[in-house]
Amino acid sequence: MAEDIANEIQQMLKEAWGNFCDYHKKYAPEYPKLWEFNEKKAKESHWICWNEYDLMFHIGRHFYDILRKKKEDIYSNIEMHFEKNVNRNNFEDYEFEDRLGKLNKILNMKRGPKIDLIIAYESRNRPFLLCAEVKCFHSPAERYYKTAIDKIREDIEKLKAIREYKIAQSVVFMLFDDYYWCTKGNEEKANNIKHELERIEKEEGILVLPFTSEAKLEKYKQPMWVQT
Repeated sequence: MAEDIANEIQQMLKEAWGNFCDYHKKYAPEYPKLWEFNEKKAKESHWICWNEYDLMFHIGRHFYDILRKKKEDIYSNIEMHFEKNVNRNNFEDYEFEDRLGKLNKILNMKRGPKIDLIIAYESRNRPFLLCAEVKCFHSPAERYYKTAIDKIREDIEKLKAIREYKIAQSVVFMLFDDYYWCTKGNEEKANNIKHELERIEKEEGILVLPFTSEAKLEKYKQPMWVQT
């Protein structure tokens, strides 16, 4: 039963992500027109999700819209939380408390990994229903990492550890690319990201939800991903 609910929560999050994508596709094309931007300026500008926090907010509001329609008692007391360190200070007396030391060690994090998004029962001390990492590329990841893929892989290692130590029943990775796919000179990097996401889903067994800001350039007829 618990596994069924976790799977359902994952599907609800996937639906929420799809609803956000539809929302972005509907409204993003309007802003370059209102600002009367040319193609270059439109590519460099960000609308709807200025940063990762905006992205998580949109995911949350769409998820709660779906959750609110569920009438069964099993869906009560479910909440979504953002950016929480998973450690003993925050989750004392949870079933997975004795595994947090190993989790910190394998990830080399003294304060415990900070998870972007957690969906959990508020009234239970059991493993989370779902943990997700959420990335919004709106500038070069290379400012802090060797490559964008290094940044992605760091999150994937975190999710794999969360899953391995049974901190959460389900893990998901979400990526909104508002930079690489539409920035001149980054065609190869955009393709590398695309192929890495495909590899993660196939080899790591982690649900990957990708999206780009293609809609903002609708009138310019740009491709969503560079084809190889």
